[in-house]
Amino acid sequence: MKVLFLAHSCPYPPNKGDRIRNFHILKHLSSRYAVTLIYPSYSKQDAKNIELLQPYCWAVKTVQLSPLLAKLRCCLSVFGKRPITNSYYYSGRLKRLIADEEFDLVMVDCSSMAPYVLDVKKPKIIDFVDVDSDKWRLYAKMAPCPKSLVYNLEFRKLQVFEAELVRRFDASLVVSEKEKTLLPDSDRLVVVPNGVDLEFFTPRQNKAKDTLIFTGAMNYFPNIDGVSYFHREILPVIKREVPSVKFIIGGMDPHPSIKRLEGDGTVVTGYVPDMRDYLGRASVCVVPLRIGKGIQNKILEAMAMEIPVVATSAANNGIDATDGREILIADNPQTFARSVMELLSDAQLRESLAANARSFVEKHYSWNRNLQKVDEAVTLAAGQWNMVCAGAALAK
Repeated sequence: MKVLFLAHSCPYPPNKGDRIRNFHILKHLSSRYAVTLIYPSYSKQDAKNIELLQPYCWAVKTVQLSPLLAKLRCCLSVFGKRPITNSYYYSGRLKRLIADEEFDLVMVDCSSMAPYVLDVKKPKIIDFVDVDSDKWRLYAKMAPCPKSLVYNLEFRKLQVFEAELVRRFDASLVVSEKEKTLLPDSDRLVVVPNGVDLEFFTPRQNKAKDTLIFTGAMNYFPNIDGVSYFHREILPVIKREVPSVKFIIGGMDPHPSIKRLEGDGTVVTGYVPDMRDYLGRASVCVVPLRIGKGIQNKILEAMAMEIPVVATSAANNGIDATDGREILIADNPQTFARSVMELLSDAQLRESLAANARSFVEKHYSWNRNLQKVDEAVTLAAGQWNMVCAGAALAK
């Protein structure tokens, strides 16, 4: 079977949330079908990554797009009926490239890519991952006016569009049971949790003393907000009790506001080839997200490396680790600081929490186990399409 996989961004290198999920799903599909990957490139490096993706696909194609023009399209579409993000990812050249493809089934990785194949008469699967409308709802609550008005408008547009996609696609994937409740009820919704590469992320020895770490793309608003909140309201409380504490902010493309945090025990790494070199040194992983959607890969990776995690309820929302056994949950600055300090001072607690966390991800977050649900979605989509075709034939 020929499968067309449409990604909204280059799925390589697999070093951030959407890339990690897309890369592993792509590898899984390619082990079973002839997969053609198509994605828009917004940088020269994205275009060059075709060579690195070819071992995992039957064919890889991309179209170079201008980020500036994409943002301009967004501005012009603010008062249109369709979501603003659809305009960002739309390209006539990409549409023509997709139209020239021959395939038996198509999978798109988010609602923004769905318009390209909405009217295609073939089995269709959409991977909502984190339900984007709810993300914009949360953004609207956190952002000042007038941004909050624009974000709320996007939330409402996306909510309507996502409901339409659930009706029109033959199968829809989400990352957790909680994300599933954000969409209209349907027997074609399939939960495909994220996973973690348990052979790649393994425990290391010789951890540094009193070292905290946060990892993630540092140009992403929830990460910027979470790290800023931690540095402003939580870290000073910890420093009063543990003056030697160090804080590593690990991740690509740090926002200027994040870069300004460097100094006085805080390290901003920017892009690094292998984040395990920093993760492996950490005493505690902190995930103080106030906006948390889906499954946080940063938590799974730390758990797999047996690094104890302190996180907010929002960050743990899709993972459902048990507070006090596999993770420590803290939702206000005082509780968060106290939990971190407790771990820094209690080696036995650190070791117990870390060992339980590794066992937890081994049991629940293996890619091999979770990606079997993708096979179910392919079977479901093909079956739905056959039923539609049979019904059309009977109608004649």
